Amino acid sequence: MTERNSMLMKGVGLSILAVGILLVGFQLIGDGFESLETLFVKVETPVTYRFDKYAQLLKEFVKDNSVDYAALKKSPLLKESMRELAHISPAKMIDSKERLSYWLNAYNLIVIKEIADRFPIPDLKKLDNDPTRRKFTVGGEKMSMQAIKIEKIEPMFNDNFPEEIFLMCGGAIGHPWILDHPIVPDRMDKDMKEASYRWVCEPTNVSFDKYKSRLDVGPYLQWHQGLFEKRYGTPIDFVMSFLNNDAMETISSIAVIKGFGLPFNWTINDSEFRKRIEKARAEKEKELNPN
Repeated sequence: MTERNSMLMKGVGLSILAVGILLVGFQLIGDGFESLETLFVKVETPVTYRFDKYAQLLKEFVKDNSVDYAALKKSPLLKESMRELAHISPAKMIDSKERLSYWLNAYNLIVIKEIADRFPIPDLKKLDNDPTRRKFTVGGEKMSMQAIKIEKIEPMFNDNFPEEIFLMCGGAIGHPWILDHPIVPDRMDKDMKEASYRWVCEPTNVSFDKYKSRLDVGPYLQWHQGLFEKRYGTPIDFVMSFLNNDAMETISSIAVIKGFGLPFNWTINDSEFRKRIEKARAEKEKELNPN
């Protein structure tokens, strides 16, 4: 290798090293700004808390268990709700239901924020790596949506009450749907049972075809099947507990194939998107059953 080529190779190597150092530097600077930002957040640590701004947001923009994102983007309530979340910490919430309510509300609000910032994205997959990469101030700390789900909420789920998972709203139609009010301890049991029922009744989540002798369930329950084992045995058994007497009698009298044969519906749970889907479904049913 000539001296000139050797110098060129060294130059390229140094350039690559410099770029790497710059990228690391930018990352450290970004992390530093994030940490610095939390220093200026005045944090309150109540033993119980009800998110007033978030409650207003849900009441105004959640209709029929879906979000009117087009209208929400124009409202100051989203920013005010996020500011409220930034200042309230669950550090002194001793009651387990109070803590779970706090983290469920935090997660659901951040899901709404993620989607609203990118709306009108048609489906949740368009968020790419945002759920793990993007961080928000929650109780004076920077956390991602995914970190809240994995580190805070899932360890608190009680396998005697797997219905709690239906209070964690992921933002797509295939996920449990958002409620029109925040999660609170004294209403949690009622809400999780009603949310479970709504999820099971959605045709894209559960489908029973008596002519093909098939009971198919969406993959959301398969992803969390361990949560259902203690009380129900399997997610399929959980779904079957909701079936009416006619369906149960049919399933009992014939050999029914049961599985997770439905695709996950990644469509954003937006009011307008839901209307279009329901309209298309009604038209298809009319074609199949003209009488």
